[in-house]
Amino acid sequence: MSRWPHIQRYLRDHSRPDFIGWYFATGRITLPNPDVAAANEEWADFYEWRLEQRAEELAADRIKRHLVEEWTAGMAYCCRRSAAWARGEEPGEWLPLSERRPDIHAEGEAIVAEIVARLDRPAGRLLPMG
Repeated sequence: MSRWPHIQRYLRDHSRPDFIGWYFATGRITLPNPDVAAANEEWADFYEWRLEQRAEELAADRIKRHLVEEWTAGMAYCCRRSAAWARGEEPGEWLPLSERRPDIHAEGEAIVAEIVARLDRPAGRLLPMG
């Protein structure tokens, strides 16, 4: 049995999962629906697992790592909120990234500050990141 039985057929290629195909396939299902809730939880778990699998690849590129971490956090959060809706629960008020993942938010702010500092160099000369 697959680690993600509800979404297995949409994971033929782990580097290009077919979330959009799954989303449209389940778009007309009446809620609450425990299978759709379980699938949403599986999507969140899959995206977090995929980030772990890419750790070595992303280790050398701070900006790319941050972008992938932020995207993953957003997808996992949305999927878990959707799972709550699919169970018939109220997922609560939306929390911005700065509240739910202050570590990722702070890293993004630091990257932007470094980029802006590089742009403030005289004669438009950019300093290398690092």
